[in-house]
Amino acid sequence: MKDNSIAIIDLGSNSIQFAIYQIENNLVKTEEAKRVKVAARLISYVNSQGNITREGIDFTLQILKEFKKHGEESGVNRIIGFATAVIRNAANKEDVLAEIQQETGIPFSILSGYEEAYFGFLGIIQATDLQDGITIDIGGGSTEITLFRNRQMVEYHSFPFGAVNLNDQFTKGENVTAQQTERLQAYLVEQLQTLPWLSKAGLPVIGIGGSAKNLSRIHKAKCKKNSLNMSIQDIHHVYEELSSLSVTERANIKGLSKKRKDIIIPAVQIISILMEMTQSPYFLYCTQSVRDGFIYNLIEKTNNAS
Repeated sequence: MKDNSIAIIDLGSNSIQFAIYQIENNLVKTEEAKRVKVAARLISYVNSQGNITREGIDFTLQILKEFKKHGEESGVNRIIGFATAVIRNAANKEDVLAEIQQETGIPFSILSGYEEAYFGFLGIIQATDLQDGITIDIGGGSTEITLFRNRQMVEYHSFPFGAVNLNDQFTKGENVTAQQTERLQAYLVEQLQTLPWLSKAGLPVIGIGGSAKNLSRIHKAKCKKNSLNMSIQDIHHVYEELSSLSVTERANIKGLSKKRKDIIIPAVQIISILMEMTQSPYFLYCTQSVRDGFIYNLIEKTNNAS
């Protein structure tokens, strides 16, 4: 089989991403051969009725059409897309998907909470040799956590909160107050305690996605080490510094994307509480993503069908 390529569009709550994968002999040849990302923050276009607004739909269609054009110019053989929490939870999700199909012709599916968690786990398993661990993927509007043992996912949960909607609910504003962070912490502890399998698991926590990446980059810039492993104390130090600064001041933190400076506090807080609750020995950022798990699963299904 000659080389071919597939473009995956990941329509998330905080960003919309386009990634091209090269396929050779029914295997993913590389990680992402090319990636384009737009920080669309589609979750901010959800109205009080739970519908994605006309403005949000039009903005999404504009981005998808640009991605389709980019894919055609790059000579990809196939473009497929998936949506996560922002579309999954929208009251008008069927209408949005129908309009995407009509306007772009790109086949889109909505990932369930299980699929989003599983594909994140699958991406991590492909990239590490860890036998046991806990995975976390903090999106804009959902957070997926899994427990794996002997490289098999044995538990999972998808929470309907992420960095963007937690910030809107608890920490919005130029300066975060102690009262805000205390309310956020109490809420997150209450939520995570609903998963008894997390208690004192004593396993590494592996994070994927933009929030985990930014946390790791901040730490790396500070300690100037190649090791990406972070202790709970390392995470506390990052959190204390970030929460002491205004949103504007956070723009000067090395390793922190300016597009995440307003939503990083809730994300770091989730990881911090998860580390404490599980008594984890360390946190590790993994460069793989839900997209990687999605493409691995797609290729595996294709191979099994042939």
